[in-house]
Amino acid sequence: MSKLQIAVFNVGAGQSMLVYPTDQTDHAMLVDCGGEENGFSPVEFLVSKNILPKNQNGHPRLGNLAITNYDHDHFSWLPELWKKINIWTVRFPKNITSQELKDHKKEETEALRHVCHIKDTYTSPADQFKPIYSLYSDHLQQNDLDSGINTNHLSQIIFVDFAGSRICIMGDLERPAWEKLLQRQGIRDYLKSTHVLVAPHHGRDNGYHENIFSYCKPEVVVISDKDIMYDTQGGMAQKYSNNVAGNGIDFDGVTRKVLTTRSDGHILINFELDGTRSYTKLAV
Repeated sequence: MSKLQIAVFNVGAGQSMLVYPTDQTDHAMLVDCGGEENGFSPVEFLVSKNILPKNQNGHPRLGNLAITNYDHDHFSWLPELWKKINIWTVRFPKNITSQELKDHKKEETEALRHVCHIKDTYTSPADQFKPIYSLYSDHLQQNDLDSGINTNHLSQIIFVDFAGSRICIMGDLERPAWEKLLQRQGIRDYLKSTHVLVAPHHGRDNGYHENIFSYCKPEVVVISDKDIMYDTQGGMAQKYSNNVAGNGIDFDGVTRKVLTTRSDGHILINFELDGTRSYTKLAV
């Protein structure tokens, strides 16, 4: 039976998620491909598990690569991805040029060079990418805020819908950006029907905005981050839990309102064709 599987990988301080339609594997989407070197690579997982279909040259092909934030913890594995997997289409925020990004970063790394190369070459509209799930994304432009270039504020927010279920992936958006984005009717409307909320800025305090929950009543919040080391991480799971609708979800037999990669490891979310959702640990 057709379903949409969403894998939230445990990549430490970073984010990488696979959106995987089981009956349309050529339209799989990887949302971010970054994180710490903690012994796990989402790229190696895709290759070793033979997750993706092969192109005409026998190489694994990824339907879409989406980047939510132009910081290294969202694209650090891009060189490995580029080397081992053919990328068909991309979805990047269109609010900063490659040169501006290079000028903004203190160091021009190999991963950053790959980001800029993709930004400068994947420029044609990808009309042929028509997955069985639907996508809506939005982001601010530099002139929407008076803070200069701030890659967190310029993050892309992505909504993925399948068979009546919706997940919202928020990048590293922080409070000043939310003040602007929540003025947009499209964002508010999509938040109203969101079931799974991936917390902005890895669940840190500066990504939280209480007004998000004037519209969004998720059944679960997911946090992708490393072990708690800073004050900005502490207490946030409880704060998000207070905004979850109902009693939470079943996660391997335990009722939960917040899931975190730091304590739950790799997380698998299933959007079923009948509109139901299930949550479990992902064995890698």
